[in-house]
Amino acid sequence: MGLFKPDISSFTNYYDKGRFLLAWRISLSFTIIFLILSILYGLEDAQAVLPVSLTLLVTISSLVYLKITKNFKPLFWVYAISGTILTNFAINYVLEFTHYVDFMWITACILLSFIGLGTRYGILFIIINSIGIAYFFWFTLNTHIETLQPKTNLELTGDFIEVLFAFFVIAYLLTQFVHFQQYSESELKKLNKDLEEQNKLILSKNSENETLLKEIHHRVKNNLQIIISLLRMQSGDMKSEESKKHFSEAINRIMAMSLIHQKLYGEKELSKIDLKSYIEELVNDIIGVSLGKDNVSLIVKTKVNKLSLDTIVPLGLLINELVSNSLKHAFNNEDGEITVEINQFEENFEFDYWDNGTWKEPTTNEVSFGVELIDILTDQMNGSKLLNTTDGTHYTFKLTNL
Repeated sequence: MGLFKPDISSFTNYYDKGRFLLAWRISLSFTIIFLILSILYGLEDAQAVLPVSLTLLVTISSLVYLKITKNFKPLFWVYAISGTILTNFAINYVLEFTHYVDFMWITACILLSFIGLGTRYGILFIIINSIGIAYFFWFTLNTHIETLQPKTNLELTGDFIEVLFAFFVIAYLLTQFVHFQQYSESELKKLNKDLEEQNKLILSKNSENETLLKEIHHRVKNNLQIIISLLRMQSGDMKSEESKKHFSEAINRIMAMSLIHQKLYGEKELSKIDLKSYIEELVNDIIGVSLGKDNVSLIVKTKVNKLSLDTIVPLGLLINELVSNSLKHAFNNEDGEITVEINQFEENFEFDYWDNGTWKEPTTNEVSFGVELIDILTDQMNGSKLLNTTDGTHYTFKLTNL
């Protein structure tokens, strides 16, 4: 530790250490230099000694305050404000004194405010000092020129020392500013390097997780296919047509879920699934396993950015129930058409389902479970439904993307 290297162990932040050292060294340097200048100007120019002595008083007070409290921020306010007041007072009211150095002190005050107080206050002190300088040029300069007298060697020596010291202060402030910038750039490079490494690690983990999830979807799909096969085998051994029909409906529901896992396994991004392709494949599969329904065509229209997996599963089951009901009750031997349209509205979406068939009246409890399941799935998606049977069957669902 030394006079120009005080103890900074109490500071942990690099910028706080730098600003404290800056405030300490500036205060100490100002105290030494302006003590010398006060003596020199006191011997030759009593009027010039006033701003110099005031500056000396400010620097000594600041040095003592900094030594006791180690709170450097108020000092930047003190130097910026007092420096601005003293320099503008000097250039406009101490007319016998040359003011070359005052403009340098104004520059130093502005630099101090930028480094110690921030950009916003730095700009503020630029504006304030610009007003004082404008006043000097328009109202004081001509009188100042007329008032100036030749300087003695001692006065010239004092001016030279102050100018030289002002150069030193400005150079030191610029150097400190450059050090801050270099340190910031260095820290930013380290941070970017750390972020790049973390990003690589995250991408690697994501790739592993995505591969794992795809494998899970693949295995779930295979397991569901096994269940479907077992149910079909069991269905073949049944003599009751009613039981076979119930097994067929259960198979279709499981197939709707299996197809989702198949689609997810085949997608490049697990977060995305081609909804139009999924619906087309699902409905065509249901039509394909329904005997005598090859004359039913399908139209699918989708305008949806993204649906979550929690929404697609119940939506697939809902479509399965609607299509199954249409195939059972709407179409006899005539050509039929099923239309599915989905449009998204912010977080919600509208699902329209049409068929152009002529529905036959169901026997008692024939479709009660399917209708009940449609209501359950609608409630699961926090939605509502509207049924219109004027021309065929038209369901309108307003649903929430879960």
